[in-house]
Amino acid sequence: MNPENTAKLLAIYPLLYRNLRNQDFECEDGWFALIWQVSADIESVAQLEGTPKTAEAWPSVGVLKNKFGSLRVQFDGRVSDAIEALVHRAYERSMEICHLCGAPALLMQVSNRRTEPLCATCIEASPSNPENPRPLPVWMQEQNR
Repeated sequence: MNPENTAKLLAIYPLLYRNLRNQDFECEDGWFALIWQVSADIESVAQLEGTPKTAEAWPSVGVLKNKFGSLRVQFDGRVSDAIEALVHRAYERSMEICHLCGAPALLMQVSNRRTEPLCATCIEASPSNPENPRPLPVWMQEQNR
């Protein structure tokens, strides 16, 4: 993620991302709105659950990255089932959002080892993408969920 978007997330959600302050978020900017929304939702649920807003008690994200074409969020320590459900929903939605630009996308196999959620525009525009990326078969998309 670009430094400006990373800085916005760190500024608005400093406790949630306190352990990622000196690291880059390992994903592209197309998921910024999704990450922003899940961050807001996590904070809202933590408040509703009565979690003290302290470094010891507040949820803390330890990993935020793109893995196998989906958003992965892992916490340092336990979080509630409600927060886990929010993260799982974001994981599922990430496979339908172009990770480069944020447009609706399909999960595409771009090499033998790489899948990415891409929109038609980003497939066309990116010189690093192969000439013939193909959507994953439905059974493989279901397996990734």
